[in-house]
Amino acid sequence: MTRQYYDDFSKLTLDKMSQSISDMTYQYKETRVPKKHYKEMLSKGYEEIVEASVSINLVNTIHSTLASLQKESPKLFYQALLLLDMGVKPSTIAPDEYQAMEHVWSVREANKAKQMLDPKYLELFKNTKENGLQFTLNPKEDDE
Repeated sequence: MTRQYYDDFSKLTLDKMSQSISDMTYQYKETRVPKKHYKEMLSKGYEEIVEASVSINLVNTIHSTLASLQKESPKLFYQALLLLDMGVKPSTIAPDEYQAMEHVWSVREANKAKQMLDPKYLELFKNTKENGLQFTLNPKEDDE
């Protein structure tokens, strides 16, 4: 079997490994990323990296649960979210709050609303996904 670049790469020091990754990144569409960035990323503790993975697994579990609840009863699912946002507990809901909850559902259905979240948050998600967090947080820097 022929020797691979990885064989030598895995034996490099942190500094040389960071520079090597920076060089490889530049070779992809001439994208400049300073080696300092890679050095910081490679220096992160294993706990930090695992934490992100655990977080995604929890989000996946919650997502699956919410998706099945929404499919089972869209009205009750939406009303539960509404009460969460309004800080109202279903066990202590007052008649006026119940009336308001039912009315909001009726108006939502009449308007055939498809999204649960405020459209500005959906747009923020799309912009961040397409343009990256740096552009989303500092949009005017690219105009200069």
